[in-house]
Amino acid sequence: MTPLPRRWPLRALVFALLLAACAQSSSSVAASVGDADISIERLQTDMALYGFLTALQGGTCGTPVQGETEEAACSRFALANDIHEELAKAYAQENDVTIEDGAVQDTMSQIETGVGGADALKQQFDDAGVTRTQVEDIVARLLLSNAVQEAVVAERLDDAALRKAYEDQVEAFTTVEVAHILVKDRADAERIAAEVTPKTFAATAEKESIDTGSAANGGSLGSVSEADFRAQFDPDFVDAALALQPGEISGPVHTQFGWHVIYLMNKDVAAFDDVREQLAQSQSGSIVEDWFIEQLDTVDVDVNPRFGRFDPKTGQVLAVRSTGEGSGETGSTGAAGSTSNP
Repeated sequence: MTPLPRRWPLRALVFALLLAACAQSSSSVAASVGDADISIERLQTDMALYGFLTALQGGTCGTPVQGETEEAACSRFALANDIHEELAKAYAQENDVTIEDGAVQDTMSQIETGVGGADALKQQFDDAGVTRTQVEDIVARLLLSNAVQEAVVAERLDDAALRKAYEDQVEAFTTVEVAHILVKDRADAERIAAEVTPKTFAATAEKESIDTGSAANGGSLGSVSEADFRAQFDPDFVDAALALQPGEISGPVHTQFGWHVIYLMNKDVAAFDDVREQLAQSQSGSIVEDWFIEQLDTVDVDVNPRFGRFDPKTGQVLAVRSTGEGSGETGSTGAAGSTSNP
């Protein structure tokens, strides 16, 4: 008689059913961010949408690494954006961040104008395999993410932080105009330095300077930021020029190019209030990036290895370059887990 199969204990049966349910669930999830899941279906739709939006700007959806398909690169690009979006969405809910009424339609009108009208936009939708409703949805999501970024910047970039950035970068906001007369011998430089004045400097430079590029301009090297001036010219020349007060002329200065007589024609430092907006814009990117990375320390992010490997240090989804590398990766992280003349 053939023995009957043993019946599974109830506990083992429940465990097996749970495993089957988990396997079925994970197969449809591209990534999870805390309690939120990004489905493969959503990712596939977003790939088409990001492909459409990046094409409008003349770009591509992701950048393939060696041996990677364009589709795989686009999936990594879209998935990384979706992960960032989930973090932004959580902040928006906790801090009552919303987008203005009509913002989506205003953006859609701009897109429509940019492509040449409603008919042209409809054709682009068809070519990309997306619908207007889908595009409006992702525009709303992107606008909300932008609103969150603005809120984070406003929260962290106060007046004290801006003033410190101004002090750290003051050379970038300082404009200098320097002229010089270049000669071969020290004796000639000493003679010129003793005789020349601000009024006669240009004529003397045209007559005596061997730097033909600047001599025709009265010795002027143009108006540049102090930061660029330091980067472009000989350090000894720079130090001597910036040691002067506007309107002063130096004594002989030696560099690898010869002997110089230097005239600091003008030095202007932009006021803090005049560059405040520029400073805020320049600081915003790093502030938002730092904020996103901080959020990754507070939430578990799991990426389906089918789509890449999540890097918690950058917030990007990286390509899995080999089967060996991917086999052990879960993509999981979280709270647990030149000198010129002169």
